[in-house]
Amino acid sequence: MKTLISSDVRLLADLIRKGGVVVFPTETVFGIGASSFNEEACKRIYKIKGRPSDNPLIAHFSSIESIKSVCEVSEIAERLLLTFSPGPITLVLPKKNPIVFPKELPTLGVRIPKNPIIREWIEECGSPISAPSANLSGRPSLTRMSDALRYFDGVVDGILVAEEPKLGIESTVVGLYEDPPVLLRPGSIESNDLKRFLPNLVMPNSVTERGEFVPPSPGMKYKHYSPKANVKLLPSEKFLSEFRKCMYDSKTAWIGFSYVLNPSPGDESLEFDPTRMKFVSSNWEYSSALYAFFEFCDQIGIHTIYCEEPKEGEGKEGLLNRLQKASEDN
Repeated sequence: MKTLISSDVRLLADLIRKGGVVVFPTETVFGIGASSFNEEACKRIYKIKGRPSDNPLIAHFSSIESIKSVCEVSEIAERLLLTFSPGPITLVLPKKNPIVFPKELPTLGVRIPKNPIIREWIEECGSPISAPSANLSGRPSLTRMSDALRYFDGVVDGILVAEEPKLGIESTVVGLYEDPPVLLRPGSIESNDLKRFLPNLVMPNSVTERGEFVPPSPGMKYKHYSPKANVKLLPSEKFLSEFRKCMYDSKTAWIGFSYVLNPSPGDESLEFDPTRMKFVSSNWEYSSALYAFFEFCDQIGIHTIYCEEPKEGEGKEGLLNRLQKASEDN
């Protein structure tokens, strides 16, 4: 398949209107999308990704008014959208238009991307864009154009060239289809921010369940965000201890805040590759770098990635969720 790679929103919108699938960047991660009104195109996304059929897609809109055309937007939902959108928040709302994919669910996850070029493209498409993250199912989401091209050039109809993702983890998802509201997926908009508007916000046990249920949001039921390498999430002291023991092992890699290179006498002759290390100064920088680092490690054949636990404070909630998801069952 010949993939159209372009920054021309009109050309990429034309692909969507013809039933195509397009990869595009948002402020969070790359998405892989199709018209929310085209069931067959949306089902093709599942086939491309190898995604379980009961893992729903988030619909991306250009405005609050366009969301109102397909969903019931309560007063509190509108307040949240006005406060946090355009941006990395997804609200799961009751649907009022049954033709929007997926037809069998009474709810729909909706969000408005921050990048105005992406919103212009969605407007040009003439429909919302249903899109999960652009990755193979269960693997880390993509945050670099080079990775998006490597995976999807020749696989999808188009790739929209625009500013690469900055935040690095997927949107916060809040369910407003029942009372009390539920935090279905943590993200860069944290629960403390949301509780200013939703004081009774809760996180249900189903966020980590594996049972037979149809989740209202992605990120709830299946293992996610995991590279081929074995991910080990460690507290700082243990992280440093393992680093000192294994830093010369060419099949290990490290990402976190701490770095103390203190080789034993006689170790100076051993080869140590600094590209296997990624050390960051904040939880936000950690989140932004995480998935790209996972991808790099897979490309160079790393077997084990040691991840330092996030710091207390801002940015911890969503980052810790992604690290736990990547390391579980390992």
